[in-house]
Amino acid sequence: MLKRIASTGINLVVLGVSVGIFLAAFIALNALGAAQRPPTIAVLSATHDLNIGDVIAANDIAVKTVFQDDNAAMYIPEKEVAGVVGGVIAQPIFDGQPIFRSAIMAQAAEGTRLSAVLAQFPGYSLFPLPLDAMNLVAPDVEAFLPGDLVGVTVVISSRPQQMTTPTTMPELILSGIESTTTPIPGEADAQRTDALSRALPPLAKDLFPMGVRVITVQGLPPQTDSSNSNDSSSSFSTMTQARMLMLLVPNESREVLSLALQQGDRLVVSLMARGDETPTAGFTYWDFEDLFKADRKDVLGGGR
Repeated sequence: MLKRIASTGINLVVLGVSVGIFLAAFIALNALGAAQRPPTIAVLSATHDLNIGDVIAANDIAVKTVFQDDNAAMYIPEKEVAGVVGGVIAQPIFDGQPIFRSAIMAQAAEGTRLSAVLAQFPGYSLFPLPLDAMNLVAPDVEAFLPGDLVGVTVVISSRPQQMTTPTTMPELILSGIESTTTPIPGEADAQRTDALSRALPPLAKDLFPMGVRVITVQGLPPQTDSSNSNDSSSSFSTMTQARMLMLLVPNESREVLSLALQQGDRLVVSLMARGDETPTAGFTYWDFEDLFKADRKDVLGGGR
């Protein structure tokens, strides 16, 4: 009996020593692994997608733990959250993405300064495009959101100034007129007039084949609940407020877009998925006529 008790005691001691060694090894391995891992830092991240021109609210940001590496200085630490709320988004931020310092503009003292976005885009301007312009065709203002990519196409149906008695002709036009040794009176003028009309047909041209970004949308109806549906003053204010897109356009395109808005017979605003870096050739009435003839030939089999 005494031998059995002594044997049991020895077994317990061995078991206790084994458990102690295991725990000590486990703690040592954890400490070694923690020592080899890079340190972490708490930074601010987005709780949902944020677009250019958005003003950050407290529920738009959360705290995320990331490894402190060479890129950590580009993030905004948790302790600076007070300076972020009220800031303006200068670059798109996706859901869960840590917020870069360069993506946020500091909040303005009074209201929101949209021009603050331009600090991140040298060589660009914010161009106001009124959706209520008589010659502008666009989706309803509610179809646009900040960050959308849009294209602007100008349509010219006729020349603003008609030349009645042209005295000189550009080389491009004159090159298409055959010279004769014995011109018939009045025929040269008719040829010049026909060449001029052929050289300047109605046309359509994409001003921004690469697309331009919508920074903010003005004139959206306010978000109201059913309890405030009888507020006629707010409804009247919404009806009288100009509907406008603030577009981020290159500086050299301001004059082109301004002239197109003033003199274009139609200005069409299109929503785009992606742009094209190469310029477009434009599309004229004669291109349309040639396309019609080619399609007709294909369908009818030789144009019969």
